[in-house]
Amino acid sequence: MSTARPLPEETGGAEAEVGLGWGEAVGPAAAGPSEPLLGRAERAALLRAERGEPRPAVLAMVGGGSARYERWPVLELVLERFRERLRTSLRELSTADVDLALEGIGARRFAEHLESLPRPIPIAVLRAIEWEGCGLVILDRALAFTLVDLLLGGGRAVAPTTGQARGFTSIERALIERFVGLLGADLGRAFEPVVPVRFTVERIETDPRFATVARPAESCVLMTLRIALAGRGGTLALLLPYATLEPAREVLREMVTGEKLGRDPAWERHLASRIRGARIELVAVLGERTTSLREVVELRVGSVLVLGARPDSPVVLRCNGLPVLTGKLGRVGERVSVRIEDRIGGARED
Repeated sequence: MSTARPLPEETGGAEAEVGLGWGEAVGPAAAGPSEPLLGRAERAALLRAERGEPRPAVLAMVGGGSARYERWPVLELVLERFRERLRTSLRELSTADVDLALEGIGARRFAEHLESLPRPIPIAVLRAIEWEGCGLVILDRALAFTLVDLLLGGGRAVAPTTGQARGFTSIERALIERFVGLLGADLGRAFEPVVPVRFTVERIETDPRFATVARPAESCVLMTLRIALAGRGGTLALLLPYATLEPAREVLREMVTGEKLGRDPAWERHLASRIRGARIELVAVLGERTTSLREVVELRVGSVLVLGARPDSPVVLRCNGLPVLTGKLGRVGERVSVRIEDRIGGARED
């Protein structure tokens, strides 16, 4: 039995356009130069998007584009301070002229940036000790060979051409690690006035696949510097995932350094008066006992729970579940009372 196919003019607009030639038997005689990369539904969705119709969620996510850069003003000031400190360190490292230009600060998806790198290329993994996170320092091959030549006492020798994509020797890796150590120290000193953090070199990789320190889709702050030493040089990139910067997020997002650290005496006095006038609930715990779920289920009206407390045992006063005071149980008239005897947790006396 054969099934008649509808003619193009009998179908919907989008389906008519994508249905031409699609669904025929593919054989040696019928196959074209290449097979279509999208199916009927995907091609129809793209055609609808061209006419202004909303795209499906999956296609919207796939075509989401690059990461959005969230400006952190204090972080940008820190990176600018880092650039100046690195310029000073390079001048001390080399007697030649040093030109260090900022090409830009933006955001990039972690995997997207790593996939754009050539191989082999020196990538240093920096660990932020206090933040328990990592970042990357990426040197292009031209800059790496320039630094190695300068550290070995060379002059204006010509760096290897791009076509000579050889790996790096152990000596060259050690010299690059030494330079990145200086860079990490400068980066830590740049952060010091804002938030103390130390950066150490964890390892040097030459294959981007082995330098994964964040999730592929994670957004990162990307700072790119153009460095010229003795008439030659290259590009250096600092890649810091937002997850690594998260412990200092509130400080780095301020408009100016110390924006939230300034003191207002009038506001402090007002806040202190309001805090002292706040009403809180204290719970006096006469005793505690650990029991099984079976015993709890078997409790009935009139059951007796025997506690380990004695009449002269201290009573613990808790606020929001936290022990704050201890005292002795007593009576004032017809009311049960607790006489405060000590504070818990080193609370200061007022």
